[in-house]
Amino acid sequence: MEDIIHLLPDAVANQIAAGEVVQRPASAVKELLENAIDAGAHHVQLIIKDAGRTLIQVIDDGKGMTFNDARLCFERHATSKITKAEDLFAIRTKGFRGEALASIAAIAQVELKTKRREDEMGAVVVIEGSEIKEHGITATQDGTSISVKNLFFNVPARRNFLKSDATEYANIEEELYRVALVHPEVAFTIYNNAKLTLQLPSGNLKQRIIGIFNPFKDKIFPIEQETSFMKISGFLGKPENAKKKKSEQYMFINHRFVRHNSLNFAVESAYSQLIPEGHHPPYFLNIEVDPATIDVNISPTKIDVKLQDERLVFGFLNAAIKKAIGEFSLVPQLDFDYDKELDLDNVPTDAPLKLPTVSLDPTYNPFASFSSSHRSSTSNSGGGGYSAPHRPSGEMQDWDSFLSEIHQTQIEPAPQPTSSGQMKFEDEKRVEEVSVENYLIAYKKYLFVRLNDKLVSINIPRANERIIYESYLKALKESPVVVQQSLFPETIVLTPAQSELMKELKDEFLKLGYDIEPMSATQFAINGTPNNEEMGNIQALVEGIIDDYQSNMMNHRMEIEKNLAMSMARQRRSVMKPLACIEEVNHFLQDLFSCMMPTITPSGKKVFEVMEEPSLEKMFD
Repeated sequence: MEDIIHLLPDAVANQIAAGEVVQRPASAVKELLENAIDAGAHHVQLIIKDAGRTLIQVIDDGKGMTFNDARLCFERHATSKITKAEDLFAIRTKGFRGEALASIAAIAQVELKTKRREDEMGAVVVIEGSEIKEHGITATQDGTSISVKNLFFNVPARRNFLKSDATEYANIEEELYRVALVHPEVAFTIYNNAKLTLQLPSGNLKQRIIGIFNPFKDKIFPIEQETSFMKISGFLGKPENAKKKKSEQYMFINHRFVRHNSLNFAVESAYSQLIPEGHHPPYFLNIEVDPATIDVNISPTKIDVKLQDERLVFGFLNAAIKKAIGEFSLVPQLDFDYDKELDLDNVPTDAPLKLPTVSLDPTYNPFASFSSSHRSSTSNSGGGGYSAPHRPSGEMQDWDSFLSEIHQTQIEPAPQPTSSGQMKFEDEKRVEEVSVENYLIAYKKYLFVRLNDKLVSINIPRANERIIYESYLKALKESPVVVQQSLFPETIVLTPAQSELMKELKDEFLKLGYDIEPMSATQFAINGTPNNEEMGNIQALVEGIIDDYQSNMMNHRMEIEKNLAMSMARQRRSVMKPLACIEEVNHFLQDLFSCMMPTITPSGKKVFEVMEEPSLEKMFD
């Protein structure tokens, strides 16, 4: 019987390893940038062409390599960082496995030029698909220049899985930020398709944050805490700048970017009483611990790590952030009005003692009648809770009569959606004729109405998202929104990756009523906005739309119109004015049930619920 087990050829083994290390162009950028930092570079240039598909080039002024090292660095597990297993628990460099260059060379055409300052001549290595094409001496500048051309040229299936240029470049930019933020002492210059897109001079961390995220200029505050076992430094975002997306959240442990759900929760829980639910604070934190207490060798990408005493780090981080928030007076201070008679310092020693008294109104009835106009205004008040039902006649109605009417309503099984996704009523009324006479709004979010003897609860923001989504989709495909030109155009600032995407979507934004014109590489003028539409914070709106659009591109293959309409709807759904009268409620219901899919949001969440008798009975079991 013949043996069936054999050793894989090096080229095949390297391609398999590349599948773990190099998943997309951004993965190669990460490895090359980290090598430049480990080489002691003071200035790093990153040159990108076609989102990394055609060219990725990193040029640094680091210490360079010898003739033999230039060739040996492309071998698997060839490294200068460790020599024995114990070294894995004292790692202070970015890379140490010796897999990155071997993996990149297995799936691309690579040219390396390198020279040490003490050498007269440098070395050149050309390698293609793990096969050495050239290894010789050349004249080159001090440091190292490595060019990665035609990534995945010999693995076409992997190349076909790459996303659009905008998405891939956004990922490249993100990898750059992760390196640049924790090394502000290193200058970075980035070129994309022969254009200078970002220049970051050397400086301190705050300058680096502002250089990358310009809008954060006055929106961050420092944090600095140190104990015998760990040190925390960096900057935190002010609570009012929290976003719905987890963007601008950068955590580093021993100057290495990491993902750690527990530590991320430690940060967010410190903000729990200061930011709206569902929002996330920006932060830029570096945690320094003894390398022996952390394991960075649990994944090929070295992003996931394990801590020896996770609970201790969690507790200290959470406490340090709360302390920093308190020190910079970010918690609102309450200035109570008080009676001077209660100030003990002002009470004369011979003043007579008086017992406090409380006045009561024995005739007060909290369920007394209110006018319908009063109830309508209650629904728009700043407090939470319930708004009273509205009667179109304007007559005096009391709460008990309304509750009695609901109690007498016969609740029947929920109607089944038709094939078109619209709600089917037993009397076959047309959708355009849907109307109600009474309504109740709870917590400014839930609308309760009686539709054909059925009690229906509607999630207002989700319903609004569905309505907006279909209107935007129609605007993108059929009838563009009317633009109202601004007398004084507003200026917004985006990141380079957001700017590239904004330029690509400029025509689609115009169809939705947003006339946005680029002024520079990252600045845009808002020349016009949709007619008769409240804008709010246009900077936050556009950022949110683009971030959501990028997320959809990365997680789903979705056509541009649907993606943009969904992103716009998510950002705009909470902007609507409160429903203040019966006419507005009926108009809202007609818009909802005229949609193709009124039962769910574009992302698949339930919009309304028919409250059946069994479910109501359960509430009182």
